Formats: sequence, structure tokens, C-alpha cells
Amino acid sequence: MDSTPDPTPTTPCRESVWLDWQWYLVLVLALLIRGGIGLVQMDNFRDDPDSYRLLANNIIQLHSFTTSDPVEPTAFRPPLYPLLLAITSISRHVLPSEVMGLHVIVGLITVGLTFFWTIQMGLSRWRSLAALLVAVDPILLNQSTLVMTETLATCLAILTLVAVSALASTGETSEPAPTSRDLTIQGMNVAGAVALAIFCRPTFLIWGALIPLSLLACRFSWKLRFTSIAAYGLTILFLMAPWVVRNWMVFDAPVLGTSHGGHTLLWGNNESYYEYLRSGDTPVWDNTEFHQKFAKRHPYDGTSASELARDRAAYAEAIETMQADPGMAAYSSLVRLGMFWRPLPNALSVDESSKRAAMRYAIGAWYLVQFSLVIAGLIGLGKQLLRPGWIAALTLMGSFTLVHLFFWSNMRMRSPLVPILAVLACAGIELILRRRSPR
Repeated sequence: MDSTPDPTPTTPCRESVWLDWQWYLVLVLALLIRGGIGLVQMDNFRDDPDSYRLLANNIIQLHSFTTSDPVEPTAFRPPLYPLLLAITSISRHVLPSEVMGLHVIVGLITVGLTFFWTIQMGLSRWRSLAALLVAVDPILLNQSTLVMTETLATCLAILTLVAVSALASTGETSEPAPTSRDLTIQGMNVAGAVALAIFCRPTFLIWGALIPLSLLACRFSWKLRFTSIAAYGLTILFLMAPWVVRNWMVFDAPVLGTSHGGHTLLWGNNESYYEYLRSGDTPVWDNTEFHQKFAKRHPYDGTSASELARDRAAYAEAIETMQADPGMAAYSSLVRLGMFWRPLPNALSVDESSKRAAMRYAIGAWYLVQFSLVIAGLIGLGKQLLRPGWIAALTLMGSFTLVHLFFWSNMRMRSPLVPILAVLACAGIELILRRRSPR
């Protein structure tokens, strides 16, 4: 009989992370790493590239989700991140130190949840390594020093995965068996996490629609599975309704996500970008002229109606461009796929310094090693990938990849996937060590 151990990691879950010394060590290290880089890059928190600080200050001062005074409601950006900036601003001015503090706390929560999710997925041996891979991830470190949504979006992605895995494990490790009430509460928990993610970044909308696939894979009776799915679906509708109704009242249209999607689609599908892909000789496409021409064709007159009209015009222009040149549309999708998953950051200029080039190649080497381990992890997990937690993780990876085949893409867009990649890399290490060890 072949006694070769099963390469699939099946380490049992621990009783409680609160009794685990590694838990505290990892959080302390994450605090030093994230806090240290935040202090070093404090000046970055003064910038406001996407107007989130402006929105937060207007929530505080004008009590309205708006970028203008006099007030004109907007849906150009998702609401959760600026609302969180406003709530956590003790000074009521959203100071750089306050943003840094928020990002450090959210980053620590992300690291802690990754630690816990690694245990849930049967990789307890690698819980600390997975969490530390998230703590030092180059993309997350860079984005943690910017007033942008990546830090929060990553936290909410792993929060949802923990909620899905908790639902799946209900009743598997303890008695009595789960009841409809248990699964209803758990389904509502999952919905709450997903709704927060959508309010942070609308890209999660497709994933939210795919979450029931992971709930169907739970080892309950079909009645309990449908109970959890019904609780999830009804709660999502309830939580999303206020934002949709508010936008309907403002725009006379049911804006589900933001009024920014059209511009993001056009950003990756316009004649200027297609021409750059055909014959561009610079490392990065200069999109300044593209933005200027769009603003000239569709000037913003400061009203909500104008905001929605510009978004719809951008969608129309992007679709027209893709239909007029389907070959370049397909090629640009492949380019965006590469941009989304590329291991090496783009050179920003032809006159790049040797120091910056060395840093880029070091980051590229980091991700090449990680991606190799991720592939090994996928092979090692095998049928374990049919577990609800892994189905949710894989559908998140797939949905983000699909969205950015069409909408503008770059490396930072995959930030919410970092915890999944870290845990998969640990599964890859587990497989390699098992195959190298004696029988």
C-alpha cells in the first residue's frame, strides 16, 4: 500500500487565536512595518489624488456627500472610504496623521484576518508566514501610504472570506447541528461584509453575485443551504437599497455603484490608447491629452445631471470605439490582463534611476517567486479548492480579472487579492516540503 502522505494541507483549526503567541507577535511586527513606512512616507498622506479627503471634509463641514460648495450631490466615488475618513477624524480636518492611523489599524486588521483565515483553510502551520506576507506585500505597502481605497478594500475582501469560511464550518466541528437560525445569521454576516466591500469599491459587485456559489458548496442539507443563500440575498438587497434609492433621487437613475465606471471603461478603450498600443515608444501611456479632450467634449457644469451625462457619454464612446476596432479591443484586453497580473512594476520614464530600477526588479522577483508558489499551492490543494472558502476566493480572483479585462487596469487593482495569494503561496510551500520529505 502506498503510504505517501496526502499533499493537501489539512492541519486542524486551533481553539482560539487569542491564546496563540504567534498571533501577538505577528500583529506587533505588522504594526512596526506598517507604522514605520507610514511615518517615513507621511508626506504622501497630504495628497488627495482621488478627492476622498475632499469628500470626507465635505461630509464633516457640509453634512453632504459632495465635492462642491454650494452642495451638489455626487456618486463619482464610492461612499464608504470617505465616510470612514470623516468618522475617524478627531480634528474634523482629516489630517495626514489621522489617515495614517486609520490605514495602520485597517492594515493590522487585514493581517490578523489573514492569520485567522489561514487556520480556517487548514494551513495552521503557515498562519504567521501568510499574515507576514500580507504585512510586507509591496503593493499594499505602497497603497497604505496613499489616500486611496486599496487598504480598506483588501481588509473587507479578507473579512468576507472569513465570514464565508465561518458559515461553512458551522456545525462541522461542534454539536449540535446548525439550525436555520444559525445559518440565517451567518448568511447575514456574509452579506454585511460583501456590502461594505461594494461600498468601498464597486468592482466587488460581480463577486457579490457569485458568493452564493460558495454557499451552495457547504455540507448542509439543501434546505439549510438555501436558507443561508436567501438570508444573504435579502440582506444584500436591504443594505444596498439606501444608496441606490439615494442615487435615483439625485440622478433620476438607479446608479448601483458609482458614476465613474464609464470614464474608467473609456480610459482603457479610446483611440489615443489604441494608437499607443500600436506604435507607442514610451514606457507608460501619457493620458493627459485624453482626459483634456474628454473634458472639452463633455464639460462638467457642476450639477449631478452633468455628472451622470458624462458617465453615460463615456460608456457610449468606449463601446463605440470597441465596436469600430474589435481587433484592438481584444488586444487591449490582453494588455490589461498583463497589467493586472504583471509581477514587475512599470518603468515611469526612460530616464529611470538605477536605484528605482533595482527596486522594481526586486519587486518583480518577489512576485515571480510568489506566483510560482501560488501555482504549486493550487496543484497541492486539488479537490480542497471545492471547499466554500476556496470557491469564494477563486471567484473573487476571477471576477476582478474579468472586470479589468475591459476597465482600466494596473497592479494596484489586484490589492484585494493579496491575502488569497499569500495563503495559496503557503499551500505551495506545504506541497513542496511534503514532496521533499521522506515517507
